[in-house]
Amino acid sequence: MTRDARGRLQVAIVGAGDISQYHLRAWRKAPAVDVVAICDVQAARASDRAAAFGIPRVYSSAAEMFGGESLDAVDIATWRETHVELVRLAARHGVDVLCQKPLAPTLAEAETLVSEVRGRIRLMVHENRRWAPQFRRVRAWIDAGDVGEVLQCVWTMHRSGLLKSAEGKRAAAERAPYMATEKRLLLAEVFIHQLDVLRFLLGPLHMVAVRAKRTDPELPGETLASLMLETAAGFPVTLAGSFVAPGFGSAVADRLDIIGSRSSVLLDPERLEIRGNSNERCDVDAGVEYQTCFDSAIAHFVESIRTGSPFETDAVDNLETLRLVERAYELAAG
Repeated sequence: MTRDARGRLQVAIVGAGDISQYHLRAWRKAPAVDVVAICDVQAARASDRAAAFGIPRVYSSAAEMFGGESLDAVDIATWRETHVELVRLAARHGVDVLCQKPLAPTLAEAETLVSEVRGRIRLMVHENRRWAPQFRRVRAWIDAGDVGEVLQCVWTMHRSGLLKSAEGKRAAAERAPYMATEKRLLLAEVFIHQLDVLRFLLGPLHMVAVRAKRTDPELPGETLASLMLETAAGFPVTLAGSFVAPGFGSAVADRLDIIGSRSSVLLDPERLEIRGNSNERCDVDAGVEYQTCFDSAIAHFVESIRTGSPFETDAVDNLETLRLVERAYELAAG
């Protein structure tokens, strides 16, 4: 129940980094919502976002923000190491949470956190990639039986964002500096998205084998990997990609092929197509769809808060994605 007499949800956001602009654009589109405060340890950065989006109050301390505001919900858009304590802080104040992925740096920490806050607040993980219209369309084809039984799935993701430019800069690290120091990089930072989407499309998955490699001595995290999984029916799913692929650029350039018993699905940055017993093709604009992911995820969070309906990516569901990530690291180390 909202604390605002006009029936408007009172929301704050923690984190004013690059990703926050996409969150705030989505919040601005959500009906009957006021973003009343923004918090970041770098006060100047929070002030810049506040000025750009008309947010009335700025904090550099999350504890001060929770103490000074009457909030219905908080959007946590910070780096992963801060998530656990920020969710706990929100729970102490009875404030529902939308938390950027991953919920915690490790599965064990996430499991402990979910147990601690269960029944005290509502917690949704901002795992927004599955909200892209192209993935919703693929899911609709699968649900309608157009694809038939999924017999094979191959997803590749190649980018060059962590290769050095002639000036010695890495595009991905310029945008997100933590990537240059993160020890759990490709699997935990990027493939977590693809694994969540694959679960959304194909159901429960089992991790079979993993090869992950560090390719740059200056980067502590893995920069390329290949994963082999299986569906519940035992059919193969392959996920492979790289942050150091020459010529691919730093933008999203994924390709997904799903081979079914009735039709096949092909998805790349420019098109989505089903061919076989069913035939349909539509254009994809990866840049537009990126913001749509945020818009749809935040709209779903707001609707669920208002109606009490379940979150599609609640914390318990997200633990299943984290289990796949954790198992991937176990297999890669073995």
